[in-house]
Amino acid sequence: MQGPLGGPRAEGDIIPVNPRVEGAGISLDRVADLSDLDRAAIRVLSLAVYPPEEAATWPGRYLEWAKGEWCVRVWGDAGDLVSYTGIILRQASCDGRPARVGGIGGVMTHPAARGRGYAAQGIRRAMDFFREREDIAFALLVCEPGLLGYYARLGWLEFYGRLQVRQRGEPADFTFNRVMVHDVEAASPTLGTIDLMGPPW
Repeated sequence: MQGPLGGPRAEGDIIPVNPRVEGAGISLDRVADLSDLDRAAIRVLSLAVYPPEEAATWPGRYLEWAKGEWCVRVWGDAGDLVSYTGIILRQASCDGRPARVGGIGGVMTHPAARGRGYAAQGIRRAMDFFREREDIAFALLVCEPGLLGYYARLGWLEFYGRLQVRQRGEPADFTFNRVMVHDVEAASPTLGTIDLMGPPW
C-alpha cells in the first residue's frame, strides 16, 4: 500500500479511515459513539503527532487531564483523517458565579497535513457547536506559549487571571500552560478566577 506521497506506507502515515467520506469533510461526534475503526484511526493520528519517544519525556504526562466527550474529525481530500479536536462540556465557575464552559483540548493535525487550515476548521466547528447549544457562556483552552499567536488569529484571547482545576480530586492552580478564552453566549473573562471544578483539558 502506498503512503501519502506515493511511496510505501510507513507507520504514522495518514491512512484512509472513513470510506463514507469522499473528499474533505468534517464530522462532529460523541466520543462514546465512535466505532472501533474510528478509535483506531485516532490512535494512529495520535502516534504520528506524539511519537512514543517524545510522549515519554513530556512534562505534562504527570498531570491528570480530562477526556473529551465530543470530538470534531477532519478528513483530507482523499478521505484521510488529518485532524482531531476534543470537546469538553463543564459546569465551572467564574469569580464564584456558575458558568457553563466549552472546552477545546487534544487538538492534533498529522505532520504531513499541517499548514492547510485543517485544525482551524475543527476548532471553528467546535465553536459552532458551543453556540448551537445556547448554554455555553464562554470557551476555554490551554496551550503552549508558542501557540498563542495561532489561536489569537482564530479570535481567542489570553486569560491573565487564575485558573483553578482538580488534580486527583484535590484543588490546584493550573500553571503548566497558557490559558485562552473565547466569547460564546457571554463575553469571555480575561481576568479574575475561573474554577473548572475538574481536571484541565
